[in-house]
Amino acid sequence: MTSGCFALCAFRWWWTGAAMEEHDGQEMGDQQAAAGGADAAAAGGARGGGARGGEGDQAAFMMMDEIVERLKLLNYELTFFPKGFRPLTRVFFAMPSSNPAEQFHYFTTLATWLMNKLGNDAKPPSHYDDPNSTVANLTIELQKLGVPNDYPPIKVKQGHGDAVCSILLSLLERIGHEWRKPYHAPDDYAEEAQVDDDAPLDADAIADDVGNGTEDEEDLYFAHAATTIPEEANKAAPTVIEATVEPEEWRLEMERVLPQLKVTIVSDGKEWRTHVAQAKVHQQAVNERLPVSAASLARILAELTETTSMVAKVEAKLNAQCATDISEYAGKQADFTAKQEVYNKSTEEINKLQNTLTSVTDELQQIKSRMDERGSAMTDTSPIVKIKGALTKMKAEVRAMEVRIGVVSHSLVLKRLGANSMTARSALQPSILAG
Repeated sequence: MTSGCFALCAFRWWWTGAAMEEHDGQEMGDQQAAAGGADAAAAGGARGGGARGGEGDQAAFMMMDEIVERLKLLNYELTFFPKGFRPLTRVFFAMPSSNPAEQFHYFTTLATWLMNKLGNDAKPPSHYDDPNSTVANLTIELQKLGVPNDYPPIKVKQGHGDAVCSILLSLLERIGHEWRKPYHAPDDYAEEAQVDDDAPLDADAIADDVGNGTEDEEDLYFAHAATTIPEEANKAAPTVIEATVEPEEWRLEMERVLPQLKVTIVSDGKEWRTHVAQAKVHQQAVNERLPVSAASLARILAELTETTSMVAKVEAKLNAQCATDISEYAGKQADFTAKQEVYNKSTEEINKLQNTLTSVTDELQQIKSRMDERGSAMTDTSPIVKIKGALTKMKAEVRAMEVRIGVVSHSLVLKRLGANSMTARSALQPSILAG
């Protein structure tokens, strides 16, 4: 049982520390984001386009700071947190959150709690309520209490901004707080005698005195149980013991022995008595926190049960209302599936025909190219032109050759004629010489 208590207390300490670290980190991040948003708003106002928005943000931050302080005066940590909410940061309602639904629910629940403190019997909203109806109901309850609410519903439905902070601050101002003067209890302690801290301390002598005067607890217990008190002592009337020593002597004796009584006893953490004392402290802490945790868990269980039943009812209602549409949808889905199959088959057939058309077109292109080549070859006159040119050239060459042949023939004839004349002359010379 002791180890179970230790484990439970250790888990409780770990969970509390983690929650506090998360809360501190969130508060620091919200403050940094708020500072960045305020700087951005101030810069926009300096440029001339966002002066009014910057003033509204600054007012929201100032009102939020006062809201947190007034809530602390109401001890909302003890009365409001059991509803399942975390502590408010100083910029929670002054700037938008990453979860607008949770921020709006926190605002409406806190406003309802404050109205209940003013005597209103409004019920806190749920997560699943319509925001428009929630804002309308909140406006009606604020009018009953006479709280001014001149803001449009769209600003209240945002869950942050000057409208939300103004509503919460108006409710807190109506609740108020009674300030009282502080009460200081008088000190009835006797004047302490001066102690000489520099006096020598004999630790061995004190340890011997303490050890000689200490007995075992079990022996002391059994010895006390074994002793019997006589009946005459029990029947004797109680008497007041009066001291015979003067107070001044007591004081002097106390001042004399007080420096010697300063003994520092170091407690051992492994001693079983320390463990028992720690277990009792932890058990008391667990017993104090158990009702709050049990109430929170019971509330969460009730909300989950209610939500589950609501979801089941809504689902059954939707199924009953949409039965005809569901059957019609199923029929149309079947028709669509059949037509989809026909479409797929037709698409396949079209693809095949398209492939056939492509192949036929390619063959036709090839035939056309061959026919074009043959036609161009048949109608081309360049070979004839070449032949004619060649014939003309050959004729010119033949003429030149004939001229050269004629010249040569003429030369040969002339040579032959010259040779014949020379022969005739040579033949006539001997006859002339002889005559």
